[in-house]
Amino acid sequence: MKSKISWLWVCLLAIFLWASFGSIPYILDAYGIIDNAQIKRISPFGGIFGAAEAFFSGFALIAVIISIQQQREALALQAHELKLATQEMKTSADAQTEMARHQKNAISLEVIMPCMNELASEEMRQAIISLSSLYTTPDFAVTYKALLNKRKAGTLDDKENEKLENMDRSRRRFSGFFHKIQRLARTGVVDDKIVKVVIGPDHCWLLLNVVEPLEQQIRANYSTTTFDFARRLYSSQVLEQDGKYR
Repeated sequence: MKSKISWLWVCLLAIFLWASFGSIPYILDAYGIIDNAQIKRISPFGGIFGAAEAFFSGFALIAVIISIQQQREALALQAHELKLATQEMKTSADAQTEMARHQKNAISLEVIMPCMNELASEEMRQAIISLSSLYTTPDFAVTYKALLNKRKAGTLDDKENEKLENMDRSRRRFSGFFHKIQRLARTGVVDDKIVKVVIGPDHCWLLLNVVEPLEQQIRANYSTTTFDFARRLYSSQVLEQDGKYR
């Protein structure tokens, strides 16, 4: 605001001086200090300053052109500096993004490592062997349902009770492992790429083709969240080609 007021006063002063100098001959004539004859006599003297006026007008034009060129160079320099600053900011942002990605992967691996150890444990290995052998048994899901009914009725013998306990223990351990991985993936702690480092197509195939049919025998309205998670990891074609236990 102060800058605008200063320029306004400068413009007003310039107009005032221009009007004052231009009015001097008329003021002198009005007060009788000089007459028309004297004005005509001295007017050629003022005309000799026309060259100087042209010189200074041209000089002012040159100064304006130089000023415009300097402004263009300053703007070009500012644009270049802005471009460099933008590139530097982008490089810094990319570096931070890459660092954040590495940190996330490190955290994911730290979180998933206990799951890898659990999957490699002897208890899990026995559960996988037990579930794999079930698939080779005809109508294993029907057999499981029959054992459940006999346990409910209290007619299980020791051998049948041991068989049912082994099936239940293997089912709970394997499905519980998948439940844990699914919860980690749902919260964003790990992504599918990290999950696939731990869980292969064979694990998903076993869950979907052995554990899920057992779950269906326990309750009709069983939760499919974990099983849908396994289906999302690998396509059905990959599960059949690379996951199926033979």
